[in-house]
Amino acid sequence: MRKIIFTVGIMSIILSCGPSRFVEPLDKKQISIGGNFGGPIIDFGGPIPIPISSIEIGYGIDTNMTVFGTAHTTSLLFGNLQMDFGATFKLLNQTKYVPNISVSPGFNFIYSLSGATGKFWPTVDANVYWNYGKNQSYFYLGINNYFELSSTMANNQPQASYWLFNPQIGHILKGKNDKGQFTAELKWLGPNQRNDYAFIPYYTPQGSNGALGLYLGYRWILKNKTK
Repeated sequence: MRKIIFTVGIMSIILSCGPSRFVEPLDKKQISIGGNFGGPIIDFGGPIPIPISSIEIGYGIDTNMTVFGTAHTTSLLFGNLQMDFGATFKLLNQTKYVPNISVSPGFNFIYSLSGATGKFWPTVDANVYWNYGKNQSYFYLGINNYFELSSTMANNQPQASYWLFNPQIGHILKGKNDKGQFTAELKWLGPNQRNDYAFIPYYTPQGSNGALGLYLGYRWILKNKTK
């Protein structure tokens, strides 16, 4: 895992990607804590997701803005401190078939505790989502963007790509009174990037480009919505 993450290149970003944190902002003063499990799908006697885990927390500044942070627990087990932080802003409310729109700027970083080596990526998520039903669960479509700041890749090779985009589709199933949320997301990681130089057998519908990622999770709402 340590070598994989710090083979500085596009596959390190693929392994760093997680699901969208908060597509829909929390209500004002609402707090949630949750966990996610999953990652890029590999062909290992059949398609299975790499078991990468993370813990997230979010706080609603108001009904249109939520701040969040995530600790990547699997990375820590392999001696890498990995975290991401950001905020979600709701830009447009749903009207009949016109969806809600949200955007989530943030950043992701990894630091090797043993090798004193780190990577930092600015990120931006943009999503559209549709609430439905009594509990206001929702489906969403969007795109996650990572921006590479380094001018070189591994072995001091010139940087081949400064932008990695990851289309995504997901569903959030809310419990009664929004006391909990089941999360599920399928992400197409780096469809514009080749993966055939990596020794990991990524599962992808596009031959030697990118990888599919599958993520499941659950959030506990620690404070009910304010009226």
